[in-house]
Amino acid sequence: MEATTIDLVTVADRLVRVHLGVRPGEEVLLVADPESELGMAYALAGAVQAAGGEYTLALMPSRLERRATELTRVLERGLAGADVLVGLTRASGAPTYARPVAEALQAGRLRALSMVMRPLHNWTRGAATADYEALDALGRGAAATWAAADALHVASAAGTDFRAGVTKEPVMGQVVIVECGIARQPGREAAFSDGEVSQRPRAGSARGHLVVDGPMARLGAGDRIELDVEDGKVVRVTGGDRARHLEQLLQVVPGLDHVAEVGIGVNASALRNGDFEEEKKAEGNVHVALGDDVFYGGDHTCALHLDMVIRAPDVTLDDRPFVSKGRLVR
Repeated sequence: MEATTIDLVTVADRLVRVHLGVRPGEEVLLVADPESELGMAYALAGAVQAAGGEYTLALMPSRLERRATELTRVLERGLAGADVLVGLTRASGAPTYARPVAEALQAGRLRALSMVMRPLHNWTRGAATADYEALDALGRGAAATWAAADALHVASAAGTDFRAGVTKEPVMGQVVIVECGIARQPGREAAFSDGEVSQRPRAGSARGHLVVDGPMARLGAGDRIELDVEDGKVVRVTGGDRARHLEQLLQVVPGLDHVAEVGIGVNASALRNGDFEEEKKAEGNVHVALGDDVFYGGDHTCALHLDMVIRAPDVTLDDRPFVSKGRLVR
């Protein structure tokens, strides 16, 4: 069923008032691109105005592989006047992964909501229907458990056997970042639809074998991709069509071989529907990202940040079960 105008207005109002807590007089910067479904942006603009805030809607270029983490210079400077940033770009994740955004979040000058690379149905189905207050509490508890560990191990029936050390340096005040749809204070970042905890692995510690049986950013769903990782970098890729496309990206995008993030979904309402933005939020799914890690407190700059979903693995922290057969161990 397609979303109606009433659906758009209702969701936008909830996002502005509840998820972001926009207050009268606050400046909200909405960033879209030519691929965006602009009805989402217009609905958010109306909701900001109804809440007493001021909005600016900016249209930036559609970024391809070589510049997908870059804003325009005008937008970078515009961040200085914004209290809230909402990224709606469909072609790239630039409003989420650009270095000036990470710096503003880390400094507590900005709060942000990411809806990059998402179509309209991400507003109304699956993960979007969760109780976000409860989800945020669940995410905080899961993040605290992860942050107390020293090592993480991911294993799946498909053949994944991957290990990484746990980074201890806080990012935006969090050792493990909680993205569960709530960003009401400066320095907080969330997404919508949402529901994950994540962090950058300890430098050089990621190693092992990954079998990507879920969807992947830019490459969609399809046949399995197998990757071997040593000392935090991808050293081998095998598989079918998706693997060949990934190999091509690795050849043309400098620094894409870097393991940038490990994330674990916590949203039981999320669908397993082949959409990487939806599936990576699903409870117990793991995603490993390649490329840029600046958002996660690292210093590895890359033109891309590519999430790859591993469906329903087992995850242990210091040999203690954390995820079992795709469910959080509570």
